Amino acid sequence: MEFKKIFFLFLTFLVMLITFVNCNLKNDSDFTTEETKVVLRAIGHDLLLQNKDSISLVLPIVKLDKNKYELSFQKPLEINPNDLLTVVSREFKNTNLPTNYIIEVVNCLTNEVQYSYQIKVAEEKNIIPCRGRVLPVDCYTIQVIFLTNKKSNTAIWLLPVVFIALYFFIKKKKTSKKSDYVSIGKYQFYENQNNLIINNSTINLTKKECEIISILSNNINQVVKRELLVKEVWEDNGVIVGRSLDAYISKLRKKFIHDDNVNIVTIHGIGYKLEV
Repeated sequence: MEFKKIFFLFLTFLVMLITFVNCNLKNDSDFTTEETKVVLRAIGHDLLLQNKDSISLVLPIVKLDKNKYELSFQKPLEINPNDLLTVVSREFKNTNLPTNYIIEVVNCLTNEVQYSYQIKVAEEKNIIPCRGRVLPVDCYTIQVIFLTNKKSNTAIWLLPVVFIALYFFIKKKKTSKKSDYVSIGKYQFYENQNNLIINNSTINLTKKECEIISILSNNINQVVKRELLVKEVWEDNGVIVGRSLDAYISKLRKKFIHDDNVNIVTIHGIGYKLEV
């Protein structure tokens, strides 16, 4: 029962963890073409306003590849890298767009990359060169390349592996616990399960019977004083007994009758001895 409870709790935790990861990680499948085009058009609008141009148009956004988009303008404009970085960061914020991307400013006539920078989730890995070098007025397109967040995908797929590993670990612990017994002649004494087993037959024990056998089995073939048994089994629990111990010993002798080599011997005036 304990194993099933632990297994169920971990399964619930795993489902919650996967749900949380899927809701918070951003990768290729988290954003749409339509959403990307809206955000890029907003970036184009801001760049034109910075050029004091509120009339010319932002041309239709073109999807060049699976994760590559192109923003173009009706008229030439000046590109300030600092302004470009600020506008892109502001518009990408609070969207489902990937947090790993490359921005390239491409000359329309020569098709050469005039300026570019790279942004990653880990800010220390950002590459942002030449921020103070303003590109003069010319015809430019701005291309955005979204990078796959491979590390996040790997993390998601590792969760089932952890789950399977923990399953077998708990199962092994359960099996190990089952084999945790004390041999008393032909008997196997399972203190945690309150029973004796002999020849595949189970003999149930009360809690106090288990406590008495536990003390005697820890001192096999040695005399255990009566006072010690009374103190450990009864008095430490706030109960003082008269002949209760003798009654329990009598019951236990009957439970050991299946092995002639096991016996609880009374040492008169002293205590008892579990002989094997």
